[in-house]
Amino acid sequence: MKNIYIHIWSMIGMILIVSACAKDIKMTNQKPIINISHSLDGLNLTINGTANDPDGKISEITIFWGDNNMDDLFGSVLTNINLSHSYLNPGIYTIRITARDNVGDSTSQSFPLTVDFNETKLTGIKETMFKKSKNEYLILTLNLHTYQETQQNEKFNIITDIIGKMDIDFIALQECAQNKSSAIKEGIVRVDNMALIISDRLKQKYNANYNYVWNWSHYGWTVWEEGLAILSKYPLLASEDRYISSVTDVNNISSRKAMYATYQLPKGRINIFSAHTHWRTSLTDEEQNNEIKNIQLMVDEKEALTPLKASIICGDFNGNPTSDFPWSEGYNTMMKNNDYKDSFFEIYPAANSKPPQSIYNTIGGDLPGRIDYIFIKNNAYLKVVDSQIIFKNDVVGNVSDHYGVLTKLIFVK
Repeated sequence: MKNIYIHIWSMIGMILIVSACAKDIKMTNQKPIINISHSLDGLNLTINGTANDPDGKISEITIFWGDNNMDDLFGSVLTNINLSHSYLNPGIYTIRITARDNVGDSTSQSFPLTVDFNETKLTGIKETMFKKSKNEYLILTLNLHTYQETQQNEKFNIITDIIGKMDIDFIALQECAQNKSSAIKEGIVRVDNMALIISDRLKQKYNANYNYVWNWSHYGWTVWEEGLAILSKYPLLASEDRYISSVTDVNNISSRKAMYATYQLPKGRINIFSAHTHWRTSLTDEEQNNEIKNIQLMVDEKEALTPLKASIICGDFNGNPTSDFPWSEGYNTMMKNNDYKDSFFEIYPAANSKPPQSIYNTIGGDLPGRIDYIFIKNNAYLKVVDSQIIFKNDVVGNVSDHYGVLTKLIFVK
């Protein structure tokens, strides 16, 4: 009997030892190991690395980006981490990465990060484009693409830097939009109005006071009040916008406007126009041609109001000079009778040669071509000094599906 008792107590002892060992194993579980590196490209952060569990497997990885956004990764294989995140604004953000293993233990790694816009470099802009005297003026035209761009905030920064660093005098914008549901800032201008944002940033970053006029012609993608704007640092004397199209329904993308603003310069008055004509839809369609004629009538009307030095017509005309007739008719109508100069063509006479060369394209995509212009009503006061297509990746960077045209003029009288 005594031997039986000894045997029973031995078995109980072994059970206790096994239980203790199991408890020790549970208590000594090894936590996940995280190895992370990161890289910044403007407001865009990319993290790369690994998360491993020495005695199990990773069940979840959570990344807090520091801007109230987070990503959760699940799955059977989570050892490699490769994720990107775009911040809306510059700032200092604390990133926290947490890896959990299959028994619920976790390891976290945090680091602060200063995020800012990339520096906008002007090395791609021709030296002759920079102003050398007070008698020289820079005019920019750009279609902004109505908030259809990725990384819009960074692109606003590039546009602001080019205007501020180069001291551009007049800026004509097309597809300059605001969301119909955004709060009103003042009048008809909403808080996300693209002209307002650029104007405000010029003041904040360069202490430059640019006034602007803006109005819209139709809804883009059903939610955007899509229109035209003109910005300048010179005193605004008067402005007007009007429909140049036969259609004036805001729910119809064919509804098109032209905008006019007149300014006082040291040497006299100057009229600036921003326009966005419709594209030709068929061999017999005369809508685009008629819109251009209406722009010309508007120019003549405004010039008759007061003595001035010049009229400059900027915009997206949706027509290539190198296209076969009648697709090139709109451009030819603008240039008919030698009433207007195409400022870019004055510097690059090969821009209208066939076959067309891609270096002269002002828009990419499926239908690339040269469709953005700065026209000058012929007069004895202005001379074109130089011109350049600037918002390309090999110049200052892409900000839209359009590349913009910058022209330098000089008053000769």
